[in-house]
Amino acid sequence: MSGSIHRRPRGVSHDPAKLMDGRLEGIPEDWQCLMQLHRPAEGCNICCMNGQPSSKWAFQAEGGPSLTLSILLEGRMEAAIDDGAEFRVDSGSVVLMATGQHTAGWDVLSAERDFRMVNINLTQQALQGLTGLQMDDLLQCMRSSSRSMAHINALMTSMPVFSTLQRAAGEISLCNYRDSKARNVFLCAKVAEVIAAVLDRCWQAHGGTAALLPVPSDRTRLMQARALLEARYGETWSVASLARSVGLSEKRLQAGFQALYGRTMLESLTHIRLDVALAMLACGTSVTETAQTVGFSSVSHFSKVFRAGIGLSPKRWAHGYQPSD
Repeated sequence: MSGSIHRRPRGVSHDPAKLMDGRLEGIPEDWQCLMQLHRPAEGCNICCMNGQPSSKWAFQAEGGPSLTLSILLEGRMEAAIDDGAEFRVDSGSVVLMATGQHTAGWDVLSAERDFRMVNINLTQQALQGLTGLQMDDLLQCMRSSSRSMAHINALMTSMPVFSTLQRAAGEISLCNYRDSKARNVFLCAKVAEVIAAVLDRCWQAHGGTAALLPVPSDRTRLMQARALLEARYGETWSVASLARSVGLSEKRLQAGFQALYGRTMLESLTHIRLDVALAMLACGTSVTETAQTVGFSSVSHFSKVFRAGIGLSPKRWAHGYQPSD
């Protein structure tokens, strides 16, 4: 949701690329206690927040050309670019900002309930080094789905947190590699995965054409169908029931999923369920509760599907996220 939502905060301006340099002045102590900072590579900065702050935090933000992804898992936030787009988002959203110039703005993070967010910031050089992409590549990809800001070389947009982002954010925040080199490699890989997932989602919604893509009138309904699976993965879905829900024939739904997502409808549902299951297990949820939450009535069936998709049993995979003595 957008609109005039908050006055520009006064005080210290924060550059997300410099938090690791010890520049925490002006950050309230209750928010500092929530933060876990990582810099797995030069110019790649990750800030994980998890906890219950005592008061909201409003601050200015500015920095050079960069990509910022704010994956909000719990809580509420407002974000804006000066003289540009403004957003108010709730939990289950990701705010994306790509800038090709020095840009200033502001953020307001809520304290009404638990706050959990993974914020990723990459400088222009780090983006190219990690992914091979130029900032213009991202700006072009995001342009069709972002708020128009033709007067500045910056784009901001938001989208729901889909299952791949939910899993990756959980793995980033719970990374327990003790060796710094191994941890940095893991975190860089997760950041690259997040960027790839976002680019692919932008492409699905607004992107390129291919010979086998469904006709444009189907694309919107296929996106609605995928959104239903993302939001209601715990329910029992068949091709017929999902097709009825979005007004497509079973044949067009199946063909559309294969063309747009590279998977059948049931394969897509399984992929979503496994992503959510990985995030839950990483947070310490039991195998039984995880299986029931993501739509499996039988734990043994869940374990079989999990092993086929991940290569390990749920219990063995979850063991890798338990603290070591």
